[in-house]
Amino acid sequence: MTTGIGAAAVVGGGIGGLTAGVALRRAGVDVTVHERAADLSRIQSGGGLMLWHNAVRALRHLGLEDRLTAIGHPIHTQEFRSWRGRRLASWPVGKLTERLGVGVFAVSRPELHRMLVGAVGEDLRLGARCDGVTFEDKGATARIGGDELRPDLLVGADGLRSAVRAALMPYEPPPRYVGYTAWQGVVPDPGVEPGVFVNIWGRGRRFVYYPLADGLVYWDAITSDKVARRMDSLGRSGGEIVREQFSGWPHPVPALIDATPPEDITPISIFDRDPVPRWSTDSVTLLGDAAHPMAFNLGQGGCQSIEDALVLAECVTEANSVSGSVKDALAAYERRRLARTTTIVRRSRTIGSLSRWDHPVSCEFREIFMRLTFERVVYRKSFDLITDTDF
Repeated sequence: MTTGIGAAAVVGGGIGGLTAGVALRRAGVDVTVHERAADLSRIQSGGGLMLWHNAVRALRHLGLEDRLTAIGHPIHTQEFRSWRGRRLASWPVGKLTERLGVGVFAVSRPELHRMLVGAVGEDLRLGARCDGVTFEDKGATARIGGDELRPDLLVGADGLRSAVRAALMPYEPPPRYVGYTAWQGVVPDPGVEPGVFVNIWGRGRRFVYYPLADGLVYWDAITSDKVARRMDSLGRSGGEIVREQFSGWPHPVPALIDATPPEDITPISIFDRDPVPRWSTDSVTLLGDAAHPMAFNLGQGGCQSIEDALVLAECVTEANSVSGSVKDALAAYERRRLARTTTIVRRSRTIGSLSRWDHPVSCEFREIFMRLTFERVVYRKSFDLITDTDF
């Protein structure tokens, strides 16, 4: 049995993989992060990302909070509204920030990625695709970038369709389409309120927007599969489709859509997977979307990958301190992460199913439910779940 974790290879240079590189290096491990893209501009794309209290606390532990505050826009309120302009609920995120001593930030995903690339530095390898993993008595061998690597610890942080996960679970069914599609944009601020994250609910549609740093706003238009079946989308641009589907919605929805070049508005189908009872072998593990892909309804996909990275590094540190094995570290990592991420995957699914409702009566019932419960019961349960960390 291998004892001590001196070297690690992380497959995947996204948010979770880069954070794992930083965390494992701080744990005293010789780590390399392997990203299949040869050009960072190919992966430094996308819109915005919410980093809630749990992720910001994790980044604080990793010495990255100051870098985050330099690129993030602090959020103090989350508001829920109906597509007719009615206020449904308002969550005082700032009060929780005061109580916990850690904030919430809206960030540009490319800027966050650049920040983490800078923190990882020379430990990042580009153009290093993982072509498979084989398992032997003495550990695992990964074929990466034409080389065969046999690190003490191999971490699959390579996303929804992870090559490392495929090696661990070769007969698993494909990811599950959750029933809705997102259309996104980042535009100059048309006058939205600073520090407010807005979530607008309609019939089979949802629209989210929040301010970023540098005078920008991120928006996300979500259409359910029920709406999609009624779309006449043949030969039309994403901008035309989204403009039609959100016609008549309250300000600033039309302004945000109109400010985005139509050719830049493309559909992103959303997937998750059923939670699994384990995601490790004796020397190989997963994190982030490779381990527990989830829909975005709680804003926890990126946050949970950051949590994974910190907790994995803590478990490695603990195992090394008592001359434990890689197997011991990964068993502890799973004990700390499985139940929490399973709950968040399932909670995200439940919220997503509510957003697919499109019958007028059902949607009216949903609005009544949100007005009666969201400011008290749902607010408390949501933030209890998000902030219930063990680091």
